[in-house]
Amino acid sequence: MAGVLLAAPPGGAVSPVALGGIGAGIAVLVLVNLLIAWSSRRKRRKVPAEQLREELRGEIRNGAPNVRGHIRVNPARYPGISVGQAEALAAEEGFTRQTHGTKGMWLFLRRVSD
Repeated sequence: MAGVLLAAPPGGAVSPVALGGIGAGIAVLVLVNLLIAWSSRRKRRKVPAEQLREELRGEIRNGAPNVRGHIRVNPARYPGISVGQAEALAAEEGFTRQTHGTKGMWLFLRRVSD
């Protein structure tokens, strides 16, 4: 450890070898992250569609609403379930889906009875 420099040398000059090592480290971390995401998505796709629908139904029914009363659901957790199917499940549970300003999430709001 005596000959290893752990900080930038005086004057702010950083060797290209150090920058290359940092870049390679970041590239490896990104690659590992992508592989883990791909693997978990592949595993999730093997879950039967009926089980996914029941999980979504349970999340809509039992989910904790945010400040505005919406139940936020990440559609990536339910591959193979279309927006229309999600809306139909929500309607069965007494919810409607907000369609604007959702930022990629499914937002469900309990219907107000008249």
